[in-house]
Amino acid sequence: MTLTLELMIILILYSEGISGKTEKLYHRVGENVLLPCRDKSSSSSCSDVTWLYQKDTSAELVKEVRNGKVVQSLFRASRLNVSSDCSLLIRNIIHEDAGYFVCRFGEDNEFDNNVYLNILSISTDPPEVHPRGNEDITLRCSLNRFDKTKSCEQNSIIWMDERGSQLTGEGVGFEFRGQTNCVSVLTVKHQSGNNKRFTCKFIEDNKVKIEAVYIPYFSESPQSDTVIIIGAVVGVVLVLLVVFAVLLFKSKRTKTTEDQKRGTNFQKSIHQHSEPETELDGDLTYAVVNHSKSKASSKITMKETEGEVTYSSIKMK
Repeated sequence: MTLTLELMIILILYSEGISGKTEKLYHRVGENVLLPCRDKSSSSSCSDVTWLYQKDTSAELVKEVRNGKVVQSLFRASRLNVSSDCSLLIRNIIHEDAGYFVCRFGEDNEFDNNVYLNILSISTDPPEVHPRGNEDITLRCSLNRFDKTKSCEQNSIIWMDERGSQLTGEGVGFEFRGQTNCVSVLTVKHQSGNNKRFTCKFIEDNKVKIEAVYIPYFSESPQSDTVIIIGAVVGVVLVLLVVFAVLLFKSKRTKTTEDQKRGTNFQKSIHQHSEPETELDGDLTYAVVNHSKSKASSKITMKETEGEVTYSSIKMK
């Protein structure tokens, strides 16, 4: 049996009201969803269960589960699991997981449960930067569901502030831009140091079916960021200058100490090698050199008489 024929049978049975129990589920992006099938008591095993999925009315039916096993070729196979009562678990749902799910047992086209999964999500557009340096964030609250040909009723998706007041028109810190089909748009204006809480709600039959909360985060204005960057650069430059000055001072101090040591050693060397001089009143300078002959070794039998020789030199000034 082809998928197209299966789809026709599903639509016919559902339209005639004999397709079994039908449920509508509402969830937020990131949550875990358990799609019910039937009670454990009705079947001792899930080996004959099949789960079918249809993204929207224009898409084909896809087998998510065959003979109780998840089809591994699916893009979300790693997030699917069949529970002990044959329910289908979808972990960490995304916006694209919304659609129509059918639980079927055996080959007799027994449709035990039909589930419509509706997913609410909030997305943001890139910040709008104005000449005054402030940023405005545009929030989009979207309801993704199976029948996209049917529009959501006007004012079925509303925005509330942290005090529980509905946001309409334009007010302090926000601008409501209206609802188109199943998408509601709200612009949040920049308010330094005041990140508020905004809640999107989907209302059907005068009841809130699902809601999502968003807290926008505003960074500092571009001027403030520029001032911070310039201040940081100046601080780094000052630190480098201080380090350079300290190194230069140490280098000069080391060089001066080495020069002083060299000068001291040089003076000592001159002092050690200089001859004693005797300066007279006239223009002549005399130097006296004494030469003493050391005593002979005790091993020498001949005794020598100590002698003294005096030499004089004359220097002309």
